[in-house]
Amino acid sequence: MKRLLLSAIALTALFSAPLARAWSYNDGDLLLIFRESISQNDVEYDLGSVSNLLGHPEGYTTTLTGWNSNLVTSTFGAANLTNVSVILAAVTSATNATPTAWISSTDPNPDAYNVSPAVWTSTLHGTISALGNKPVTPFEVPAANVTPTNAYSISPSSAQYGGASYDYIVSGGNFQSIPTWDGKTPFSNISAQQIIPGSSDFWAVGNSYGAPDKLIGTFTITTNLTLTFVAGARPSVIAGISYSNGVSTVQFSTTVGNSYSIAYTNALGGAVSTWPVDSPTLTGDGGTDSLNHTNYTDTQEFFEIIAH
Repeated sequence: MKRLLLSAIALTALFSAPLARAWSYNDGDLLLIFRESISQNDVEYDLGSVSNLLGHPEGYTTTLTGWNSNLVTSTFGAANLTNVSVILAAVTSATNATPTAWISSTDPNPDAYNVSPAVWTSTLHGTISALGNKPVTPFEVPAANVTPTNAYSISPSSAQYGGASYDYIVSGGNFQSIPTWDGKTPFSNISAQQIIPGSSDFWAVGNSYGAPDKLIGTFTITTNLTLTFVAGARPSVIAGISYSNGVSTVQFSTTVGNSYSIAYTNALGGAVSTWPVDSPTLTGDGGTDSLNHTNYTDTQEFFEIIAH
């Protein structure tokens, strides 16, 4: 009897001991979230520093690795992923020298992400930081049994862990308008999720009025869960060219926050990267904008719009 009692005590101690933890979120880590409805678990991954996707030249392409898609297929079913949504988000600390949030979303209007420091801190930083920190404390979500173990599968309706789920945090616990982060300015009316398969913009959002937000690149996810990132603005499309008194006016599509210049040549054949570039630039507003190019001598010129 004494031996049985000691064994029971040892077993109790084993189950009460904290689980080994693999989730080690830090400010600036890129979070990858899969969700479908509040009746199913949210699957969340920590992919390491978002800096791995920053500062690359236009067109840089990489496949995101370091996450195990088995957790997604086991949660939602491998044959039923077309209703599952994908979200990516990261944020610096609120005291960073250049506070910035990064988030996947649809194309905004020029003022959509123009928020004050207080709003940025309470809605963007507060929400994204909570997504990273709450699984560790105060909810102590057990690590999922996957390799690598930088992931969780969290039920939004769980009485014990639900408060650490994406659905709970972005909706403030009311589970309404989750695709648009209900009440989380500036995403109250802008979708932050993309249905599989598809593509989603990846935006850098500053914490001050007047600072243009910037399209960092584009994520694309396929039905087999290959997640690819392409750096830079979307290619601009020339909508029209007019000429008067030695000045050509070039109209072209723009993306909010990115800078644009005209590259030109009077003879095709060389790479666009070798063409001269005019110094005047403009910042895109999401609409069709224009730049002027002066040419008093050549009778023929070719143009390319360069996005920065």
